[in-house]
Amino acid sequence: MRYFSYLCAKRNAVMREQNFKIVSVVVVLSLALLVAVEAMWSVRTYRDMRASYEQQICSVLEEAAWKYATNSMSGDAAINVGNISRFHAFVGEGLRTAGLAADFRVEVLSTTDAEPIAIMAMGELTAEEDIISVDKRLTPLILRLKVADPHSAILGDMKRMLVMQGLSVLLLIIAFLYMLRTLFRAKEVEKIRRDLTHNITHELKTPIAAAYASVDALRTMPEIVDQRRDDYLDMAHGELQRLGAMVDEILRSSTEKFVTAELRLEECSVAEMVERVVRSLDMRYASRKVEWSIEVDEECAVVADKFYLEGALSAMVDNAIKYSSEQPKVKICGAVRNGYTYISVEDCGIGIPRKEQRRIFDKFYRITSGDRYSTSGYGIGLYFVRSVVERHGGSVTLTSKLGEGSCFTLKLLRYGK
Repeated sequence: MRYFSYLCAKRNAVMREQNFKIVSVVVVLSLALLVAVEAMWSVRTYRDMRASYEQQICSVLEEAAWKYATNSMSGDAAINVGNISRFHAFVGEGLRTAGLAADFRVEVLSTTDAEPIAIMAMGELTAEEDIISVDKRLTPLILRLKVADPHSAILGDMKRMLVMQGLSVLLLIIAFLYMLRTLFRAKEVEKIRRDLTHNITHELKTPIAAAYASVDALRTMPEIVDQRRDDYLDMAHGELQRLGAMVDEILRSSTEKFVTAELRLEECSVAEMVERVVRSLDMRYASRKVEWSIEVDEECAVVADKFYLEGALSAMVDNAIKYSSEQPKVKICGAVRNGYTYISVEDCGIGIPRKEQRRIFDKFYRITSGDRYSTSGYGIGLYFVRSVVERHGGSVTLTSKLGEGSCFTLKLLRYGK
């Protein structure tokens, strides 16, 4: 049954991964298609506007040629400066009426030779290569109109439209990128959820098994002496407390009630807290034979919430044991200096890479080196430590060196904040 559940979970994870990739590809392709459609539409609009511009120029030339021919038939048919001036004026009037403000040039060409020859012209164009040229045959002449290329004018007319299109595309790009970011974050959250579920499952089994073993020993071995019976009861009680603390820690990590919770401040002996933590963890990790070094001044105390501060200290020591060698060496120090209480937990473990140190106190964060599941935990212990210490107005610092170990130090006001 467990294997079947594992296969189902694995299949669902693979399907989610495939769906995520499909959605990402669809989003990117849709964005590319949208940009391509917008670009094609802009090009087509430009071509249509240019064709309309050329058609208007042809209409202006037709009308000016008709007026020129009519004027010539009325008695002034000779081609001279006066005629070309009137033709130029007719064209200018037509362009202004059509709203086509542009430089232009008119030419009169003779068709008596094999090739048309310009015999008269009027108007100036700054760039002969960037023009639109249209002809009107008026036998035996050809009337030609050259107008400056309307590229700038068309783009000017399209400016507002292009700006609106650009803004629309930009907004859609931002929306798509936000969607992809949301999908990536959802994927990361799902990964964290799977890791958290996996680790919580393993973590909760340990205290349950230890408590069960202690109770079972008391039940099946009535001949156990009183001292040994007390040890088993203490172990069961401690493991059940640990189990309850885990549940509280998980609930605390999913809500932010701790941030606003009222602390029950009292003067706490650091030596007594350390003694309780060491005794509990020494029983829990009895098989690893932890080597303890305790250096806590007798007068070392602090005004704090005993439950939370002891939980934070336990999390620090537990972390030191987890990431140590098979036979851990843990050193706990406590002292009061200049009105502050300092509590440090030092191990001789694997150490923490420098690039990981600034994120080590983040919620759900676990060091990525090595096997993720080789060490139990779910990435909220040190986050809880920092939250407790900061809630008391203190701070926590870390010094670590790869291959040599780490040292976490709490700095708390001696008489509270």
